[in-house]
Amino acid sequence: MPGLIGDVDGIKKNLLHRMEKLYQRRVREGQAVSYELAEELCELSQEAKREITMMLDFQGRVELVIIGDAEDLDQVTDIYMPHATEGLAKRYCIHTHLGWKPPSLGDQVSVLQFHFPLLAVLMVGKSPKIPGGFSSQFGEHPRACDAVYLLTPSLNRLEDGEMQRACDVSEPMTARQASTELLAKWIDWSEPVFEANRRAQAKTGERAFLLGLYTGGQKAERELQESLDELGQLAESAGGIVIDRAIQMRPSPDPSTYFGSGKADELAFIMQQRDIDLVVVDDELSPAQQRNLERILRVKVVDRTELILDIFAQRAQSREGKIQVELAQLQYELPRLKGRGRTFSQQTAVGAKGGIATRGPGETKLETDRRLLRDRVSMLEKEAQQVVRHRQFQRQSRKHAQVPLIALIGYTNAGKSTLMKYLTQADVLVEDRLFATLDPTVRKLYMGSPVGTEEPVDSDILFFPNEVLLSDTVGFIRKLPTFLIQAFRATLEEAASADILWHVWDVSNPEREQHAASVHEVLNTLFEELDVTPPPIWTVCNKIDKLENPAAELAALAEDETLDQPIFPICATTGEGVPELLEAARQALGRQMSAQYAAQYAAE
Repeated sequence: MPGLIGDVDGIKKNLLHRMEKLYQRRVREGQAVSYELAEELCELSQEAKREITMMLDFQGRVELVIIGDAEDLDQVTDIYMPHATEGLAKRYCIHTHLGWKPPSLGDQVSVLQFHFPLLAVLMVGKSPKIPGGFSSQFGEHPRACDAVYLLTPSLNRLEDGEMQRACDVSEPMTARQASTELLAKWIDWSEPVFEANRRAQAKTGERAFLLGLYTGGQKAERELQESLDELGQLAESAGGIVIDRAIQMRPSPDPSTYFGSGKADELAFIMQQRDIDLVVVDDELSPAQQRNLERILRVKVVDRTELILDIFAQRAQSREGKIQVELAQLQYELPRLKGRGRTFSQQTAVGAKGGIATRGPGETKLETDRRLLRDRVSMLEKEAQQVVRHRQFQRQSRKHAQVPLIALIGYTNAGKSTLMKYLTQADVLVEDRLFATLDPTVRKLYMGSPVGTEEPVDSDILFFPNEVLLSDTVGFIRKLPTFLIQAFRATLEEAASADILWHVWDVSNPEREQHAASVHEVLNTLFEELDVTPPPIWTVCNKIDKLENPAAELAALAEDETLDQPIFPICATTGEGVPELLEAARQALGRQMSAQYAAQYAAE
């Protein structure tokens, strides 16, 4: 017998003893709830002034008794209840309500989340709206249980053909009427509901639901919709299946639940209706907001930052990339360690401080995990510094050898890797998704002969470079967190040390200006921190083959004085415009190198 669970403080011993004896009760097999058990539960609940929840198996044996608010139910499910995706839970539930409150949205969420074929809600005390109580209308005069509601799962088909779960709430009935209901009927009715979702889930990945906060303004609404579109692409890039989205209107985020408790309760039912596995919020959540939302919604909640980190963890292949990603993940996770149920003891790598017992027997598990995590962060920061030094040595070697460097920068999925592959035949992954590649790539680029039959005559150019280095950096994205920029600083410094930056645009994307602004925001922050003069930035308008009216749109871009000049329209897949881009780079680099040689010669 597991004993009583929940809020038992302040309850008299004799009353606790009567509650513990509930484990000895048994409902006749096949019966949903007996009249005697309903009366006893309501009497105990009335005397203790607390709600009582009881879980029974299909043979009528009592398996668990919870004292207190029904919200405590989700705290014991990992121990006593199989997870919903592992099959139909062979249990049903009886729950008392004080103050004659009808079944709540939380009760309906419990039916769908825990796969109950039946949840019986018992009304404690007489109805204040009906003289003599609800049961008196049927000639019954119970001691404590005035009415019973039966909650059962159902299945609806949406317009797109997807099946959606729902929860049916019966009309109130007396306890004697409820005792005639057969449990087998509800078991047979509910099993197809959960079986349909299990079959659908087996064919797809995690079912994701997107959430955004609208604080007002027409421009803000448009930007929010665009940001949610991008968030959906990120979720799909991480392997999820976007089911739906929702937007909450608030003047400012709620400090506790971000969206407000009322909206969170409403969303909790939608999560179970649509069989959602994952909620993705389009902003960074505080640790408290994330914990509160997971408690209310009863599904895993991640914010935009954590989703990006998950994608980075999937894409990182090189040792450098893995160090940077793990460091960023741990820095993000440290303030969120409390209450997440995650253990970092097994993540301690060779070389990390292992002294689990160094702080004495009084150290808690949370303190141990936090200390181990900080030790791991410290070790990764040292490794990251080695990466920085290695990068600096490579840059000094290139500078000594006087090999020019061109760095590709741009928004994620703008076509940087496609251009790199076309120019250098590098074996890099090219896919139409966000953050398809993460690890930096540096390859030799042979400049070849100039466009035309003769070398251009320019007295400032003494010679032309035959080959340069082409570097592909990590893609940028809006709302990129500062600590993530710091983690990838060694990689981004390649851009600061380049002779020319090619800012690759997806010119066919209607949000190209916003994307460019996000890239410049990160670059400006980087240049300020490094205290360096930015190299020349060229705008490379990629994907011109997807424009409906290329001539007019490119002409408008060429006249835009806010853009980095010069502007080169290209198509990285077909090579259109690439020779002109290379020739311009060849001329510019030749002019730069010639000026450097002239300065050195004059100094000597």
